[in-house]
Amino acid sequence: MTRRQQGLVAVALVVLAAVLAVLAIEATRVSTPQPLAAPSASASSAPGDEQPSIAAGGDASPSAPTGAVAVEPGPQALPERLSVPAIGVETELEQLDLLPDGALGTPVDTDLAGWFEGGPRPGAVGPAVIAGHVSWNGDPSVFFRLTEIEPGDRIDVHQADGATVTFEVTRIEQHPKDDFPTVAVYANTSGPELRLITCGGEFDSSTGHFDDNVVVFAQIIEA
Repeated sequence: MTRRQQGLVAVALVVLAAVLAVLAIEATRVSTPQPLAAPSASASSAPGDEQPSIAAGGDASPSAPTGAVAVEPGPQALPERLSVPAIGVETELEQLDLLPDGALGTPVDTDLAGWFEGGPRPGAVGPAVIAGHVSWNGDPSVFFRLTEIEPGDRIDVHQADGATVTFEVTRIEQHPKDDFPTVAVYANTSGPELRLITCGGEFDSSTGHFDDNVVVFAQIIEA
């Protein structure tokens, strides 16, 4: 190989290394959701307990929203679709279960939200839980704008039987993942409630995860 050819190979290797570096940076780029405008008061939580406790005692329900109605307990159709008009969310729902370590599973399709089938169905008495990704591979996902939601906003859950259950947002909170408000989210409630959960806060590139969880609390107003 001539010196000229050797020089061309060296230049090509330098260019290739630069391209690979750019691709590596892009692969780790993760969109950061908008932070909460102002942190709300923290609800009670179970210290050191990161696992959902569906049958936890106590009533951690927020104050009743304007226009709340009493709903008699009864069978509810499976939830199929979620609408949150205020933040442009319109998604079909997967069914989620607990992982072997007790953590709540996440939707397989990162553009969809998922309902936790181990808890109440939306519209039944108790806290129905719907979770979704905030971003994936650097792109905004289904709950990317969840921190923009405000008390009084409407959430519609469309059921398999054609009915729609409507909730009103009462509050939104952000908590470190190691201080998740398990009791406030999963404890028994006196009426039908809804929780929307996603990730939030800063993205930790060393772990590949966000530091916090964002939780929206809502109560039923129509069924």
